Amino acid sequence: MRKKYTFIVGILVVSLFFFLGSSCQKLILFNKKKKLFSKLEEKIKQQVKEFKGDYSFLIKDLTFPSLKLAFGEEKVFPAASLVKLPLLAVAFSAVRENKIFLDKVTVIERKDIAGGSGMIKKMNLPLKVTWGKLLELMIAESDNTATNKVIDLLGFDYIQSSFKELGLRKTSLVRGMMDFSKRRKGIENYTSVCDIAYLLTKIYNKQLIDEELSAAALSLLKKQKGNDRLKAYLPKNIAVAHKTGLERGVVHDAGIIFSPGGDYIICVLTSGIKDYRKAKKFIAKLSLITYNLYQGTVAKCNNP
Repeated sequence: MRKKYTFIVGILVVSLFFFLGSSCQKLILFNKKKKLFSKLEEKIKQQVKEFKGDYSFLIKDLTFPSLKLAFGEEKVFPAASLVKLPLLAVAFSAVRENKIFLDKVTVIERKDIAGGSGMIKKMNLPLKVTWGKLLELMIAESDNTATNKVIDLLGFDYIQSSFKELGLRKTSLVRGMMDFSKRRKGIENYTSVCDIAYLLTKIYNKQLIDEELSAAALSLLKKQKGNDRLKAYLPKNIAVAHKTGLERGVVHDAGIIFSPGGDYIICVLTSGIKDYRKAKKFIAKLSLITYNLYQGTVAKCNNP
């Protein structure tokens, strides 16, 4: 009996040793990342001084979510195509409710075509396409025709109520893509970095609707082809799951960066700047600064 007790106590001691060792390593990493965020704040302050427009941003560590750097996180901006990310979440809510089925086919006709980004307008019409393909085109290609078809099939009322159910307090979708007549009347879609970061966190943690749909959302965001902002200055092999937004006076990008130094969220929204190239460069610089500091953390953690 004594041997049995000795064996059990031995296991407990070893387990406690590994637990304490793991906790110690986490504490070391947390403190190093905390210093990283202090440096990040200093460097970003230098960049925002030079930017001649409105902006908000949110950068959050995904290992230690309490480590966050943000400015104007609840400020609403015209959403442009960034609203397609919350719309994707609503579509997946509809999938869970059996309101739509990803393999169900719908038809796109000439009257459905919207201008701006997308490839459907170049295809032979009428076009038969599944719900799943519509959502892929909406995110990967930022296809406005696909987006408007999704809006038509779901309905504005369902979309707005679903935003509230999802916990999106600063996001609204009240007009279709490229509907400039409504935009001139002041009818606009809006979102904020806090809402977008909230969604991205849910996706990363496999908590958007369910694990399977979270994985599907992440996969679609990794296919995003607008790579002239968050990804512009990053190494080609770095995976980024993100969604862009662009319309007159508005330039956005928001996503999850999977870096060797740790995974993090970065969302940058801008408006009020005439030269969109400067806004894109501003977003790209914030992304690069964050990435470079994270890689410094890797080096330090390898040599504590």
